[in-house]
Amino acid sequence: MRGMKNEQQRTGLRSFLLPLSVKDGLKNFVCLFTQSQVVEILAPRFVSQIPGSPSYLAGVLLYHGSLLPVIDLDLLCRQQLAPRVRYRQLVVVRTGVADPETGAPLKAVVAAKDRVRIATILGTDLEESFAQLKAPLALSESNLVRGCFQHEDDAVTLFDLGPVVQGIYAAT
Repeated sequence: MRGMKNEQQRTGLRSFLLPLSVKDGLKNFVCLFTQSQVVEILAPRFVSQIPGSPSYLAGVLLYHGSLLPVIDLDLLCRQQLAPRVRYRQLVVVRTGVADPETGAPLKAVVAAKDRVRIATILGTDLEESFAQLKAPLALSESNLVRGCFQHEDDAVTLFDLGPVVQGIYAAT
């Protein structure tokens, strides 16, 4: 068992860092998704808009026969107005919640205005170089932030998108 833990610390955790437009001093904010959360990174494609939907819901995307919600994290955290934006990449993620009727895992698409960065975070990094941060008001007011940490030059944010894809999220 100990050998497995040491192996994980050496090999690291492949992570995907999606840039956020948070204005909070000199910090560079990113949203972290782990390799187990990311299903696929897609090139830009057509997103069907839904009239009357919240601004953070950019629309829906047909993905392998299913309609998935497309979420703009900057708009979810009210970091900018809702202009029509061309997304550079679309990241299909597992949200960690299941459909109450079928039990199938619910997925969402997170829209990225800038290119998603891929990073490997070693187990030793998790233990030594992540310092807890207080999330900026714009992020914490969303009630979707599970954590905020400083790592090197990035302020790393973890979001819980479950309430959004379940349709129970009400923006404050």
